[in-house]
Amino acid sequence: MRKEDYTIFEYRMGKEIKYADMIHEERLHGKFEKICVKTETAGYVDISIYRPLNWNGKTPLKAVFNFHGGGNVLGYYEQDGKYCRKLADLTNCAILNVDYVLAPEFKYPKPLFSSYEAIVEVLKRNEELLLDKENVMVMGHSAGGYISACLSLIDRDRKEIGIKGAILDYPPLRQEISADLRKVQDPSKAISENRMLQYINWYYNSFDELDEELASPLLADLHNLPKMLVISAEFDSLKNEEKAFAEKMKLAGGDVKYIEYSSCRHGFTHECFDEFMPQEAEEAWCVMADFIKEILE
Repeated sequence: MRKEDYTIFEYRMGKEIKYADMIHEERLHGKFEKICVKTETAGYVDISIYRPLNWNGKTPLKAVFNFHGGGNVLGYYEQDGKYCRKLADLTNCAILNVDYVLAPEFKYPKPLFSSYEAIVEVLKRNEELLLDKENVMVMGHSAGGYISACLSLIDRDRKEIGIKGAILDYPPLRQEISADLRKVQDPSKAISENRMLQYINWYYNSFDELDEELASPLLADLHNLPKMLVISAEFDSLKNEEKAFAEKMKLAGGDVKYIEYSSCRHGFTHECFDEFMPQEAEEAWCVMADFIKEILE
């Protein structure tokens, strides 16, 4: 690691304290099974599988791979546990919560390619794990939404998974050093410019990478992608790039649904965040569940 990246440890310490109880609760009482697969790009990746509580234990389940948020530098995938449980029960699918590798230990594009490899390795074990490898989706929140967009682009070229749909919940889709692209009506309700720049410095090897398609999916060719649901928050500095992504995908002939939640901020769907909005979050999770059922019917 570069010496300038050591600042990540101080940043993580505060998050470790904040999320300690939540992580402890999910590990002790969450109803899931844990597996581990090895990738060539970044070694071992842990995955927690949430299955419907009424599952008969015999029928293969359709698979949705979930990727948590955290600016590509924070873990705590347990923050999505309760929502993976909710989606599994609502959709009758297996929701696989991926503890993907993080920067700056694993910088761009290693989290992307290792996540793709992890899905491929899981699906090789489909009979053992009772998963329907012909019906696969990806979804994610914030950085996890970005990863899901990139996995869709990678799979379009490699065709090893056959991703049928993707949910992008307030994802960053256009990296930019200048703050002009991410201007907001109320900066006090958005991620600060300094924090966004810090995430960029931790995740990328250099600013020269920011215009690459897997760094900024908004700049990619968006033809022939799976069906997508893009969720935005009114006060989020990422809203403009999310809306632009959906519009560009539509122009490319894609099937994409875009929803903006008014009066909401980045992170509004998760109870563990200060920005949580209970009513809007409940609606958003139901929309996500309906989209999963629509794609994997």
